[in-house]
This record gives sequence, C-alpha cells and structure tokens, in this order.
Amino acid sequence: MKNKNSKEQINILLYLTGKIVSLLGTHIYTFAISLYILRTTGSGTSFALSILLSMIPRIILSPIAGSIADKKDRKKIVVSLDVLSGIIVLGLVAISSIYGLKLVFIYITTFLLSVVNTFFDVTIGAAIPNLVSDEKLVKINSYTQVSTSLAGIMGPVLGGVAYGLIPLKLFLIINGISFILSAISEFFINFKYNIRGDTNEDKEIVVEKGFKALTKEVSEGLQFIKNKKSIYSIMKFALILNFLINSTTAVINPFIINDILKLSSTQFGIIQGSFSVGILITSIIIGNLPEREKKFKTLVFGTFIMGLMIILMGIPSIGVLKNLNKQIYFIYYILIMVIFSIVMILVNIPINVSIQRMTPDRMMGRVKGTMESLGGAMTPISVIISGVLLDLIKPYIIPILSGSLIIILSIIMSKNKNLKDF
Repeated sequence: MKNKNSKEQINILLYLTGKIVSLLGTHIYTFAISLYILRTTGSGTSFALSILLSMIPRIILSPIAGSIADKKDRKKIVVSLDVLSGIIVLGLVAISSIYGLKLVFIYITTFLLSVVNTFFDVTIGAAIPNLVSDEKLVKINSYTQVSTSLAGIMGPVLGGVAYGLIPLKLFLIINGISFILSAISEFFINFKYNIRGDTNEDKEIVVEKGFKALTKEVSEGLQFIKNKKSIYSIMKFALILNFLINSTTAVINPFIINDILKLSSTQFGIIQGSFSVGILITSIIIGNLPEREKKFKTLVFGTFIMGLMIILMGIPSIGVLKNLNKQIYFIYYILIMVIFSIVMILVNIPINVSIQRMTPDRMMGRVKGTMESLGGAMTPISVIISGVLLDLIKPYIIPILSGSLIIILSIIMSKNKNLKDF
C-alpha cells in the first residue's frame, strides 16, 4: 500500500512539474510577444489580432480535441504536443534569424501554439482521473489550480524581467527548450495509474473513419452532456455565471480602477495579483483538507457571495464615493478580489471533481472539450457586450446588474433538483 501511495505521489509530482513548466512557457511567451508587438508597432489593432489568434482555436477546436483525446493514447498526445510547442517556438527563432522577426511570423506562431495548447489542455484535463486514485481527485484538482495560479503570477514577472535583460531570440530559445523539458517530465507519468471500469486500453482512432465519424463523436459528447441532467444543469449555470462575471472583471473593473478612481498602475497590478494569490492559497488549503461528501450548499453559497462581490466592485464609482482616499480604494479592491477568488475556488474545484466522477472515461475528453469551447466563447462575447454598454450607460450599472443576476442565479440553483447530486 505504501509503495502504491509513493507511485501516486510521483505521478502527481511529475504531472504538476510538466504542467507548471508548460504553463509558464505559454504565459512567458504570450507576455513577451505581446510586449514586443506593442512596443514595435504601437498598434492596438495588431495587439488585438494577436489575442484573437490565440482565442479562436480554443473555441472552435476544443470539441475535436476532446474526441481525439477519447480515442488516442493520451500520454502520447500530451508528450508529443509539448515537444511540438517547443519545435514551433524554436522554428520562430530559426526563421526570424534568416528573415527577421516579422509580425506575420509572430501571428503564425501564436496561432499554431494556440492550436497545440488547445489539444494539450483538453487531453491533460481528460487524463486527470486516470493519474490518481478517486480519493486524491480533490488534491490533484486543487494542485492543478495552484500550478495555474503560480504560472499566472510568475509568468508576467519572469516575462518582463527576461524581456528587459535577455535578447528576444535567446529568450525564445529558452522558452522553446522549456516545452521540451515539460514533455520529458510527462513521459514518465503513468497515465493508466487508475484504470476506471469503462477505460478502453486501446485508444487508437481509425484514420479511415474520416471527418464524418469525428463529427458524430463530437455530437455524442454533446448528447451525453444533455442526457446527464446534473452535468447539463451545472454547465448551463456555469456558462451564464461565466458571462456575467467576465462582463465586470474583464472590462468594467479595470476601467473603474484605472480611469474613474485613478489608481496607479502599480496598485492595479497588486489588485490583479491579489486575485491569483487568493486562488493559490485557497487551492493549497482545499487540497489538504478532507473532502466534503455533499458540495451543493457550498456551490449555492459560493455563487451568492460571488454575486455580492461583483456588486461591490461597482459601488466606488457611484457619485460622491469617487472622491474617497485612493488608499481606501486600494485596500477595498484587494479585499474584494481575495474574497472573490476564495469563493470561486470553493465552487470550481468541487464542480470539476464531481463532473470527473460522473463522466465515464470514454467520454471524458469530449465533455472537457465541449465545456472548454462553450466557456471560451462566453469570454469574448461578454467582453464585447460590456465594452459597448460602457459607452452607453454609467459604469457602476453593469457590475450591480451582473451581481444581482448572479445572486438570483444562486437562488434558482438552490431550487434545481438536478444539482442535488453535487
């Protein structure tokens, strides 16, 4: 038993090492290249196009990635894709050494990396229940969130330091090698540590099936979600929640802090960073606590508190409240972001674990891919709508309205019978 536990711990360690190195590589590349585009071109359009090229593949290709992850050997996919990411970045170095670092090369590289990352993220996400015993699902999901938060905090910092101190080409070489090192770590992971009863050992997709069969498999994933009432219900609530949260956190909150309250860029950076710190600490704590059998009340209560925090984000921009001391706003928003991040993790991790347990292994990739695709589509839609509304109505209206709708959503969730399984 002790030997089995040690093997499981090694699996977790290797998974997290590969995950954080890969995520750091992605975050650092994105930060440095974005900075390069802005400083070289000074064009907001060029910067926006770069962001768009990184978002589109995830929205479109996630269901296809899920279907392939359900049929092929997930270990081979994960290792191969990290190696491919390294080759793509090193390829940018090689071609830019001959022709110069042209914008078109950056766009192509960004798009290709986004395609590869989409397949990588969906596949590694689908593989999580196979890496550990059922009892350790909460722990590995919590630590996955920890690695994501660490990469989110460290990526921009390391990217900014590296961009200022290291020549860009050398920086890209190091970045490309980091992906390959991640692949080496993942090569030693046992992707069949926990073979669930429905797992197909031979996950090899037959090429002659063609696109029509692939489309059918994607449709089967959608049908499974629709038939599984509890997963279908939580997905609908999650999409609405994602839309309402992004409408405030992605556009309105930065606008209020920077343009209305006139806080400094340093203060804004600390406020944004406090969100990641809150996620990091909460994820570590959850990963080391005993798992609660029923998570339904936490789900409803957490959603309610998130709604309340969204409302509070808009309050300082109302009338006379705009004239308070800036240090008060600074502390106020740090507290809000920390509380918001805590309840978000208290909601997200139990949901992920429950979905992983309710989804058979043969469908895990397609469920993961579908949710990634729909969730990814919500972000640009909510950002565009909130951006347009920002020019038409007072900024505080959107957070207050969004937060109120989230609170109403939590009440509706509390009455939903399909969520009692959580």
